[in-house]
Amino acid sequence: MTAPRRVLVTGAGSGIGLAVAQVFVEQGAEVIGWDLVADPKAGFPITAVDVRDADALKRAAEGLGRLDVLVTCAGIARRASAIDMRAEDWQAVLQTNLSGAFYSCQAAFPALAASGAGLIVNIASFIAHRSGPGRASYAAAKAGVVAMTEVLALDFAAASVRAISVSPGYTRTRMVGAAIEAGRLDEHHLLASIPLGRLADPREMAQAIVALTGPAFHYANGTDFVIDGGIMAQGVQ
Repeated sequence: MTAPRRVLVTGAGSGIGLAVAQVFVEQGAEVIGWDLVADPKAGFPITAVDVRDADALKRAAEGLGRLDVLVTCAGIARRASAIDMRAEDWQAVLQTNLSGAFYSCQAAFPALAASGAGLIVNIASFIAHRSGPGRASYAAAKAGVVAMTEVLALDFAAASVRAISVSPGYTRTRMVGAAIEAGRLDEHHLLASIPLGRLADPREMAQAIVALTGPAFHYANGTDFVIDGGIMAQGVQ
């Protein structure tokens, strides 16, 4: 009998990360989550750890053993004009979204290498490719994730560990919902900017991400998959 896949998901307590973990569980995978808060009701074990703390991540990874897939979903957003963005907000986004992804990959690498065919899926964003006002920190961090993933694919190849990134479009997560409620995002304008005319559901995004970890994509390495409802396909309006 084939052993179940062992999967680690960061940011597993909410949003796309939680949805990804749940889809893997439904498919019979053995899932471990990392998040700031350990939720006993998640349906899979979550270790409370801060992805900005490289040493803490290495300690959390010590007992992983073999790991088949790592999905880095931990992320935050701080929207402000580059003219007056606070240094602490810039640092918070870069440290969580970019450094946190890198530290997670580095910490999980020995376990991924132990599988003989490990895979990293770093969650970036379409904003890495096409941004807008007030998103300097988020765009920089997510563009960094895409570029970093290309390098990881090269650096980890000798250990048979692949790395890809996924750039989701707007997804109806708690973070996006809060931004709409607070007026930082205008939902009408948002929907008008998406050719499909709707936000993605976290579960459908998760299903696409999990599909990319399957055998049909075993030759994918060092590339970014944009799943954005057609935003990137639009020309100049």
